[in-house]
Amino acid sequence: MIIQQPTFCYAKKYTTAEILNDGAKAQSFQDEFLKSEANYFEAVHDPRTGMVYDGLNLDAKTGQVAGVRNWSAPSKECLDVGLCIKALAGDEKAVQVVGRGDATRAKAEAVRLLEQKMAGYEEFQKQNPGYAGFLPWYFIHSDKIEATPDWQGKIPGLDNGEWMWTMLTAEKALREAGVDQLAGKYQAYNQMLMDNVTKVFYDPKGVACRGDVRIKDPGNPNTGYEALNRGAFMTGEHGVHEGCMLIHYLSLFGKGMPEGAVDQIWDDIRMKRVETKHGTTWQGFWGSAHESWAYLFLPFRDHKGYENLFRIREEVRAQNAVQRDYPGLATSTNGPRGGYLSDAGIEGVGTQSVHSNDTFAVYGCFPMLLEFSQKAGPGNFGLAWLHNMLTAPRMQGPMGGGESGTNDGEAFSAMKTTDGTHPSLLAMMGGLGPETAAVLKEKGVYDKFMARIDSEYRETFGSKPLRESKPFIAPQATVPSDKLGEYLA
Repeated sequence: MIIQQPTFCYAKKYTTAEILNDGAKAQSFQDEFLKSEANYFEAVHDPRTGMVYDGLNLDAKTGQVAGVRNWSAPSKECLDVGLCIKALAGDEKAVQVVGRGDATRAKAEAVRLLEQKMAGYEEFQKQNPGYAGFLPWYFIHSDKIEATPDWQGKIPGLDNGEWMWTMLTAEKALREAGVDQLAGKYQAYNQMLMDNVTKVFYDPKGVACRGDVRIKDPGNPNTGYEALNRGAFMTGEHGVHEGCMLIHYLSLFGKGMPEGAVDQIWDDIRMKRVETKHGTTWQGFWGSAHESWAYLFLPFRDHKGYENLFRIREEVRAQNAVQRDYPGLATSTNGPRGGYLSDAGIEGVGTQSVHSNDTFAVYGCFPMLLEFSQKAGPGNFGLAWLHNMLTAPRMQGPMGGGESGTNDGEAFSAMKTTDGTHPSLLAMMGGLGPETAAVLKEKGVYDKFMARIDSEYRETFGSKPLRESKPFIAPQATVPSDKLGEYLA
């Protein structure tokens, strides 16, 4: 008897070889993936504010929505704003996700969401003026947005550093799309962030960038700010990965900083060169894919050294996974057996040991998708790894691609989150590097940005050439499908 697969299990119609060698099949698979994600995009926004939820809990048997994860953070908003920016510009991949293939609908939806979001941001700041335009982790309720208990009176630097950049690109995208009134609101909000970034995040005593910030009086617009604790500075490796986005923003747009302060901040941040058997890379924390988050938003790959460094890192990721017989890419994620798994990534490249590489996360391929974003196929190894993970049990459902699973096929995460979904989508669309570069040029600071990253690169990698990895390689192992089976259609 032939068992009919649910219609959402489209990935099983393709083979890895077809995706790598047949451009038409690769394009078809990519299109089906993008279309499948439209259901999630429609379901994951708060209807009143347009702000994106952390994600959705799913029914473990059917994959249908079982509940809304109604908390979020600026790090999730930045991804969602990024998709809206792409839709505004008519990006054909974004149109499939945001407008179900209709460019006019996609643009209208992007404008609607960006308008709602702005009203939500303004509403929160009106009630909490001490936040100075920045956002905490928060709950999204039907009548208000409020900081989660652990972030009341506090501002997370990593998350805001990511979000502020998309706010700038959103302003420009709205203006270019002819949505002038809303663009003006984003301009005013961005000006507030620029006016306040120094007093909130610059620590004059430590001559450092604060990582997490305590607000002395959240209800007072003239309140003071201090580092959350002694170690809450963006120094060392904390400023190498996602943290560099906040430091670049502060360096380029911060006002009133003492002479030499920016250089002193960067003096305390240094990448470390690591020579693996697969090639040269930088030292990570776990080597999780999310440590390359900044490449989605900032134009690092305009610099040839960073372009090569990024590519080699993903070649190392692929080679390491195949050598260890992994069917997918281990990355920090919501665990298949519950809880959050941080310690997943690439063995041997981080300061921390990894213990959860018996799992994979679908979004772990986003840096590879970014690397191959201008090439649907043939030869798109990002699509090949995405495909292999989607063919695992319950990694496809009515809401699109899955979150995470175990390599042995015995467990999966019955949820779908924004940071487990949107990075792959935005990466497929080429990320926001080109759009951010245009903003930097418009503001006259692109050369300053490039000079800074060139200095940082030469400090660590300038003494000798990068040692090339073996080329990209496709997954060889697959996740067993006889233990869980698929969602019930």
